[in-house]
Amino acid sequence: MKRKLTYIVLLLALCSSCSDWLDVRPRNEMKETDMYAVEEGFKNALTGAYIQLASQKLYGKLASMYIPECLAQHWTFPTDKTTEMYNLGKYDYTHSKVEPVIERMWGKYYQCVVHLNNVLGNLKNTGVVFSYDNDKLIEGEALGLRALIHLELLRFFGPVPTVATSGDKAIPYAEAMTKDPDKLVTITYGEVLEKILRDLNAAEELLKMDPILRGSNVQLNNPIWAWSEHPEDKPLDEWQFYRQVRFNYYAVLGAKARYYHWIGDKENAVKYAKMVIEAENRDGTSKFSLADEAYYSSSSDLVMRCEHLFGIQNPDLQSITLDLFKTEKTSLYQSVRYIKTAYESGVHPDDIRNKEKRYWEERTYQNSAKIHHFRKYTGNDNFKQLNLVPILRLSEMYLILTEDLPLSEVKSYFSTYRISRNLDKTIEDQLSSEDAILQILEKEYRKEFYGEGQMFFFYKRHNYKAFTWPKKLNLPADAYQIPLPKSQSVFD
Repeated sequence: MKRKLTYIVLLLALCSSCSDWLDVRPRNEMKETDMYAVEEGFKNALTGAYIQLASQKLYGKLASMYIPECLAQHWTFPTDKTTEMYNLGKYDYTHSKVEPVIERMWGKYYQCVVHLNNVLGNLKNTGVVFSYDNDKLIEGEALGLRALIHLELLRFFGPVPTVATSGDKAIPYAEAMTKDPDKLVTITYGEVLEKILRDLNAAEELLKMDPILRGSNVQLNNPIWAWSEHPEDKPLDEWQFYRQVRFNYYAVLGAKARYYHWIGDKENAVKYAKMVIEAENRDGTSKFSLADEAYYSSSSDLVMRCEHLFGIQNPDLQSITLDLFKTEKTSLYQSVRYIKTAYESGVHPDDIRNKEKRYWEERTYQNSAKIHHFRKYTGNDNFKQLNLVPILRLSEMYLILTEDLPLSEVKSYFSTYRISRNLDKTIEDQLSSEDAILQILEKEYRKEFYGEGQMFFFYKRHNYKAFTWPKKLNLPADAYQIPLPKSQSVFD
């Protein structure tokens, strides 16, 4: 309860002080000075960055279940041609109702980066003596988050990676402790990639003392765990628990796998994906495990928390998703026919993501309207709400290996993944070429990451010119080139 109260208080404080998107100043500079005068102030400041990531403008809505999912055509679109959602689905990025939505997401990403830079700058110049290596944790998390945010911005606003050149204009990389928006100057694709990797490398080194390397996620998600074996591994600071909702050591490795996969460096993508998959606890059990039928039966959550390398937590998520997924006025839904096609229900009726109405639930309202509600984030009668949104998951590592490994090594990893989802292994015979694997992966990304925002990036990375689901759709030439907001062009 104390942890949740602290979260809410910080959220209110941030909301009251961040009316302008690059303004992270407290009400006066003395408050900021006081905040960074003690270790607890640095902890609270870093928590503020996580709260920003969890907001509606980012992974609480826009950057996860809304903008990229609309672009992937995952929701049923309104017929009203004047609406924001209709025009977003048409890739009309300059439409008067679409442009402000994209700018809100862009602005919140950079506001979060400025916040992180403030933490990093003050940390560099501080005289505070930190306990339990917390200064290394804070710096590692902040650098890792800064890299991840810029990678996400690059995936949204940067060029298609398969046709990009290092000299192409991309996005700004904010790394100075400044609140001056004219420092936000767009740099080249190659420069952005170099800076992302630099920050991830530094984060990986700093987080080699991360508690997640010593304790299991079960232990670290339960501060009253007895730790009867290896009690020396138990964090002595309560702040070091709950590593899956912080940018931990394995989140860095997962982000590196995503980074290298995005730019087409298969060797390194495989290296880091394997490091995550093969990570073990002291007792030889896997650090992260694929969700399966047994997991659903025992844990009752639909976001597959056991797979989270990194996710965000927002106690207000249910109020955010109320009109998106829960009511008669639900705006994000899909038809039964399309869902059956997406999950290949005629071929794989026992897919754990589709059976027993786990993720989709049809309700009939008084006007006889039938709405097929999406339940990943809201839960249902049998599955609880966790208020978590995954950002990096173990299953992504398996799908990266499926695409980037030599054909002779693909089957064992893809088979492990499919068995966890209660799918048969006969499809292994179809893994005969890169094109065949790509066709299979398109279906798996859709089923696996529905509502999480990953499908659009799969399409962009492979520069798809047309979609075949939920209906045939030829994409406009600039579908993958989301323009930088007009406010940014002032500084370029």
